Amino acid sequence: MRFKDVSLRLKLILFIVLGISVVLITSMGVIISTVTSQEEELAYQQSVEMASNYANQFDADMKANQAIAKTIGTTMENYETSDREEVIGILESLLEKNPQLVGTYVCYEPDAFDGKDIEYAGTLYHDSTGRFVPYCNEIAGPMVVNPLKDYDISDYYQLPKTLKNDVLTEPYYYDGVFILSHVSPILRDGKFMGIGGVDVQLEYVDEEVSRVLAFDSGYAFIVSNTGIFLSHPTHKDWIGEKNLNDFGNKEFSKAAEEIKKGLSGHLETIDPTNGKTVVMFYEPVRTGNFAFVLVVPKEEMFAGVTALQKRLIVISAISILFMAALAFMIARTITRPIDEIVEGFRSIANDAVKGKLDIRADTDVEVDFREIPTGLNDILDVVIVPIRETIRVTNALAWGELKARVEVDVEGEFLELVDSLDRLSETLYAIIDDSNRVLKAFRQNDFEQKIQIQGQGAFRTLTNGIEDTRMTLGRVTAQRKEAEDSLLKYAAELGHSNERLKEMEQVINNSPVMIFLWKYENLWPADFVSENISRFGYSVEDFISGQVLYGNIIHPDDLEKVQSELTRNVENGSKDYTSEYRVLTREGDIRWVDERTFIQRDRLGHIRLQGIIFDITEHKKAEHALMRIEDIRKKEIHHRIKNNLQVISTLLYLESGNFEEEKVIEAFRDSQNRVKSMALVHEKLYQSEDMVSVDFADYLQTLGDYLIRSYTLGKDIHLKFNVDRVFLGMDTAVPLGIIINELFSNSLKHAFEGRENGEISICLRKGKVAGEKYEGCKKEECFTLVVRDNGTGFPESLDFRNTESLGLQLVTTLIDQINGIIELDTSKGTEFRIRFQELKSKSNC
Repeated sequence: MRFKDVSLRLKLILFIVLGISVVLITSMGVIISTVTSQEEELAYQQSVEMASNYANQFDADMKANQAIAKTIGTTMENYETSDREEVIGILESLLEKNPQLVGTYVCYEPDAFDGKDIEYAGTLYHDSTGRFVPYCNEIAGPMVVNPLKDYDISDYYQLPKTLKNDVLTEPYYYDGVFILSHVSPILRDGKFMGIGGVDVQLEYVDEEVSRVLAFDSGYAFIVSNTGIFLSHPTHKDWIGEKNLNDFGNKEFSKAAEEIKKGLSGHLETIDPTNGKTVVMFYEPVRTGNFAFVLVVPKEEMFAGVTALQKRLIVISAISILFMAALAFMIARTITRPIDEIVEGFRSIANDAVKGKLDIRADTDVEVDFREIPTGLNDILDVVIVPIRETIRVTNALAWGELKARVEVDVEGEFLELVDSLDRLSETLYAIIDDSNRVLKAFRQNDFEQKIQIQGQGAFRTLTNGIEDTRMTLGRVTAQRKEAEDSLLKYAAELGHSNERLKEMEQVINNSPVMIFLWKYENLWPADFVSENISRFGYSVEDFISGQVLYGNIIHPDDLEKVQSELTRNVENGSKDYTSEYRVLTREGDIRWVDERTFIQRDRLGHIRLQGIIFDITEHKKAEHALMRIEDIRKKEIHHRIKNNLQVISTLLYLESGNFEEEKVIEAFRDSQNRVKSMALVHEKLYQSEDMVSVDFADYLQTLGDYLIRSYTLGKDIHLKFNVDRVFLGMDTAVPLGIIINELFSNSLKHAFEGRENGEISICLRKGKVAGEKYEGCKKEECFTLVVRDNGTGFPESLDFRNTESLGLQLVTTLIDQINGIIELDTSKGTEFRIRFQELKSKSNC
């Protein structure tokens, strides 16, 4: 079977279905792949954030417990009463107020508490030597006080004694209970006197962690930095006994190594408890060098992705079936009118052979095919119309219808007949039409129209008579018109002045402009007001009678302004001025008006006021709407920029997970923080009222808190702010935010190496500071920024203006960008002092 023998309908269905199927399958494949990838990334990011949040929560709990131990140690350092019972009361009170603790205690060196150990030998709360070692605990149930055990060999006493620093011990068994100890040394004048500490039972930690749920069946546990299980929701026998390396699983061993280094990450593996494929996320708990591990079944994690894939596949299949049905309908719609037209052609052809030329094809078909039957009808018309047109024109001439013409083009044997008829009609019509033209002009007293076509024979007598009559009537009419013009001119001069006045009043009253003439008196009585004052609900009589003064309709909040403007312009000798203010209609509605006031003075100095009032209420509404649209547009711009920067920050965070080198990860984190500092500026602009300036004090607080959380170093870094209420534009706020980000993060990373605590302070002052140099800068435009830490100090051998560090290169470049000056002081820690002024105009430094 040849392809040309295939029906048009089947061809259309095949081409449409195949083409659309290819496009749909390709596009849906791309969409499914893209959406699946995005959903998987989102699921991973959600799980990472969940694990990180829980890790931070447990880190905060550990820090809180360490703070209690620190409080005990600090209290005992300053305690001078030497009352053993009072100290035991303090320990009992702390244990009661902190239910997460299993024990509180102090342990002094021999005779270090009050020098009376011998008196307490073998007594309650003391050992055989009488040392003050009370241990308030709830290990066995209700609170009891026992003397501490094994302090001479245990880490909880020996480590703080040796290190003279706060200590968080590895998990260990005490009286059959698996516990952690937070211990702080008691020092007096640098001499070790003993310890103060608190114990946390790992069973409490296990209960808290076991409550964590992720998706439907995900769970969490905590391991030490050596990989030992400190909690598990189901296998309690693993706690303190099992290690991640004991499973013989490469992925677990790799995770144990990264946990030991204090790194976060995730891996895909088989859960040994249920054999399911899971994704295990681990985040460091800096306090105690532990790790929080979140285990999520992969099928639950990607359940939404799988469901989305299935829905997209079903949608694609339904679309293809729908398009197949649509193709069938399109093909049927196209071929059906063609079949009807072919059948009509066959019927007309049969009638034409029999001499029936009146038959016509049906043109009530689809618009795209309408030209086919129309063309056939035109062919039939070419044959029959010339004959009928000749008959019609001949009959019309017989009845005196001289405009009749043959209205079709003909050729051959019909051409001579048609030309003869048209020439006869044109000659007769031209003579009669020209005569009628002249006669019509007579009826309109127009005698200038002449006979243009002279007839022959009897027609010539007719045209000559008409021409003689025209000339006679023309002379009589000209004489009469001269007399009428004289009368009309006199009447026009008499009524001209009254008409001008009425026309002017009508123009004013029909215009949107209202006219006033006022006396220069209190509240401006009116001598004249145009009638269109009715637009405001008042009548002319209201003002002329004095019942309403113009000052009465001015809005009370604008009256003082209008009075002061008028007084000022009168005293300055102004002839006119314009003003915008609000007026009240008789119904109490508020309208905005624009007034042009003319100040008229006579030779004696008397003043009269003329005002032209124009209602601009709709204009004001439009201005207000445009201002709101502009505010919304600015907010949307800052919101979108902030969202885009946050997306970039998230992408940097996700990409850093693909690397293991610490320097590469740190570089990604630094870039992430720089982007975050810029995103914060746009977020604060979006939240500001004017969307022009940033509350920089609020911005610094938010940025500082974010950086402290970002650089979690397991150290007690105190952040101190001393910032004036300063508002800065975006051109200054963005580079200044990046500068502070670089200096602040450098202090967090480098200033406190080998130290457990420290302080970073940020000071921002507006105006000149005594003793500082400010060249070309006005006092109210100058700012001083100081970023200081009490750390180890900036290396003296390093020139911060000429270094390979990208962060310090950014600082020096951005200082130049804001036309600032930077100085470094290393006498006490590290202090960067920057003087600048906001970039608003060329007058700013």
